[in-house]
Amino acid sequence: MYRPIPRPVDFRRTIRGMTRIRFLPLLLLMACLVLTGCPASTPSTSTPATPTPPQITVANAVNALAQAVDGAVSSAIAARDAGKVDQADVVAIEGYCKAVALAGKAVDAELRSADTWEVQRVKILTIVSQAGLGTLKAQISPAAQVTVSTLVIIVNQILSAVGGPTL
Repeated sequence: MYRPIPRPVDFRRTIRGMTRIRFLPLLLLMACLVLTGCPASTPSTSTPATPTPPQITVANAVNALAQAVDGAVSSAIAARDAGKVDQADVVAIEGYCKAVALAGKAVDAELRSADTWEVQRVKILTIVSQAGLGTLKAQISPAAQVTVSTLVIIVNQILSAVGGPTL
């Protein structure tokens, strides 16, 4: 069987080629740094962002409230099915969610009215205070309070946006 004789390797030639390749990444890095250099710094002349109007805050909170009501009822039913709360708690949670949803609809309708913000603010405070959410919240057992805690936070956000007391 024929086996070719290995040729001797010219290490000087290989090393010389490797020297050129070894400096290539360094040259590319230097070229990138030179081309992308630091931009000239100029003082910032932008105006600060304007605060969100309370009407927008209330409208966003009403939208979040609608989703939270759906989530609270769904989680109450799931907790009942898992045996963590009883049927009386689910009925109380559903009653609270119904009152919150009706108040949210009324607030949304008021926001869409042509009244000025000052008139709307007073009407929204009246709507939420007449809904009796504080007394309904007191009827829910401590074990089920976790389910409606998000609703309470969002209602408090609406109340604080219009300058009213929180639950």
